Amino acid sequence: MQISGSFAAGRTLALLTFLLLLAHPGVRADFSFVHLTDTHVTARQTADSPAAKDRALLLEIAQRTPRPRFAVLTGDVCEAGTPEEFAAFRALRDRFPVRLYVAPGNHDVRWNPQGKTGFEKGTGQPLYQSWDHENVHFVLLDSTVLLQHWGHFGRKQLDWLANDLKKVGRRKPVIIGFHHFLYRPGDAQIDNADALRKVIEPYNVRLFLIGHGHSDIEWSIDGIPAIMARGLYQGSYHLIRVTGDRLTVYRRTEKTPEPTVPILTVPLEPVKQPRREASVSVRDNIGTVRLKRGELPSDAVSAFRVNSGEEIAMEPTADGFEGRFRLVSATPGHHTVTITTTLPDQRAYQTVLPLRLESGETARRTGAREVIRPRWTFDVGGEVQGKIALSDNTLYVPTMSGDLVALRTDTGRERWRFRTGGPIFSTPLVTGNTVIFGSVDGSVYALDTATGKLRWRARTGGPVFAGAAVAGQVVCIASSDAKIYGLDLRDGRILRTVPVGGLYQSQAATDGTRFFLGGWDNAFRCLDAATGQEIWQQKFGRNARGDLLFYYAPAIGSPAVGDGRVYVTSNDGWLHAMDAASGNVLWEVRGPSLGYGSPLLHQGRIYGPSLTPQGRVFCFDAGDGKKIWEQPTGSVIYDSSCAFGGGNIYVGGVDGTFSALRADDGSVLWQYRLSPGHLLSSPVTDDHSVYIGSLSGEVSAFPLTLPPGKI
Repeated sequence: MQISGSFAAGRTLALLTFLLLLAHPGVRADFSFVHLTDTHVTARQTADSPAAKDRALLLEIAQRTPRPRFAVLTGDVCEAGTPEEFAAFRALRDRFPVRLYVAPGNHDVRWNPQGKTGFEKGTGQPLYQSWDHENVHFVLLDSTVLLQHWGHFGRKQLDWLANDLKKVGRRKPVIIGFHHFLYRPGDAQIDNADALRKVIEPYNVRLFLIGHGHSDIEWSIDGIPAIMARGLYQGSYHLIRVTGDRLTVYRRTEKTPEPTVPILTVPLEPVKQPRREASVSVRDNIGTVRLKRGELPSDAVSAFRVNSGEEIAMEPTADGFEGRFRLVSATPGHHTVTITTTLPDQRAYQTVLPLRLESGETARRTGAREVIRPRWTFDVGGEVQGKIALSDNTLYVPTMSGDLVALRTDTGRERWRFRTGGPIFSTPLVTGNTVIFGSVDGSVYALDTATGKLRWRARTGGPVFAGAAVAGQVVCIASSDAKIYGLDLRDGRILRTVPVGGLYQSQAATDGTRFFLGGWDNAFRCLDAATGQEIWQQKFGRNARGDLLFYYAPAIGSPAVGDGRVYVTSNDGWLHAMDAASGNVLWEVRGPSLGYGSPLLHQGRIYGPSLTPQGRVFCFDAGDGKKIWEQPTGSVIYDSSCAFGGGNIYVGGVDGTFSALRADDGSVLWQYRLSPGHLLSSPVTDDHSVYIGSLSGEVSAFPLTLPPGKI
């Protein structure tokens, strides 16, 4: 077979071009990709369901000319993260002829019976990943918190990111996507955003792709553009073209289905951040924030905020900017001052300063006779999200790194640690010389309390988020495989299982002959401890029309048992009191929003937090449900429950504010702000101290008995 000269020459030229491209990797082809977010796929398939609307826009994306090389989806793939919803998502994706990279969102893991593993199984993709296309490096991160609404970047992931970017180098353009937003006004979504900034600071990050907020907006993080779109089912996505030495962002909305005017043009070459210096100081109840101009242009403007408060404008000075704020009963502990400097072209740069207020200064301002500070603080090496257990001068700390860590209560020093194969959300239970807990690795563990040695391990059919209760020789604990397990306390042998209708994540309770537990199937169950037979069941969690909805189930707060009664909260805001033997409802009271913490029963009273902007704590009469007092703490409370000790009630706020209230009237005795990290765990007390942990990985001990006077 002969090949014509012109055709052969053409093939030779093509080969030479290909070899030239290999020899000069900076030479590359132009391409486009799509950023979409918040598809919220449900299992319900109707003409107006999110999946139907998503399908129409995915078809539109696939028909664009030229076709985008791939698409990036920044979380909330599904509405509730069930296997049925992920199956519906995969059906959409499999018909989409464009490669789709996916990051998890809070809806994908908050109610997912498999937790974050369910996202990986449902999408077939890892929680975080990176890849190269032409000369651009792409990274997708996991900003989710297991079974939660909030955002956080785990330590293991940040270490991975540091190694990944080190291989990329400092000049290659990098685009990073994740779900939760950061550095927006009033932003408290991600508690360790500054840890991410420190990792990426040396590298050429050119764009952030973000979801969660369901808004068509853009802003700037350290001079780097960040873009957010409404949900795909709401008609929005971004088309991003990479050509020459820049990328151009177009936003598709319902009003502009064919966008022709770019919202952003971003150079791919590294852009040097302007050098600047900042400081914060406190004197005579006044805080002063200073920013030296450095390399900032003269027409820049600056403002600052303390923690997630309102922005305060800074005044120009000879060498920069200065702003002041007044400390009014400021909480001692760890605070953050964030300065945002905006240039005329709307690029904004953040400067983050730690501010620690000593309790001695606060005491001097408020006239208190004594001060409050931690007796000790210990970093357990992993995020603390579940509740700590305490017995015989030892704390048992569950960590999201997969370790159960035993600490001495007097010094905080580590006694031992035991590694499991997954995060530990389950509340440990100490019975005799054994501590029992579950792990996301799908097992229930029993360890010797003195040595941390394994006594037995029982494997279930799914991750174990729930905590155990023990009656006689039976351990009752739920697994995410939709079963409640009865295990033999002596060897972990499975005695029986009870099928349920969904995920159970809270700790079971017992009165010695019966087990009580509630879940996301809206059921609150009473089981016979000896046989596992269901004695009675109540259904809780209704909307305003009276319909049962899983969102409002009695699933987060663990029940309290005493005096022949059992108390539980549901996420529609109600506290329910039932007769333990019959299940008859004796009384109900609405908080509001009482379902996100466990009720605490103590000396004829029920104490409990509510999910309100003011972080209210309530006290009810256990006999008839009448409200005795309510008290705002000033910090949103989510999952953290109340503990009693020394005549006081202790509870944690999401922003790290730890509060002590008088049990008799609810007045705030003192507050302390912990190191940066969402506070979702619950405190525990002994005769001397109150102990608390947070996503910072730190566990702190505070003195239990405090002098009178507000701090």
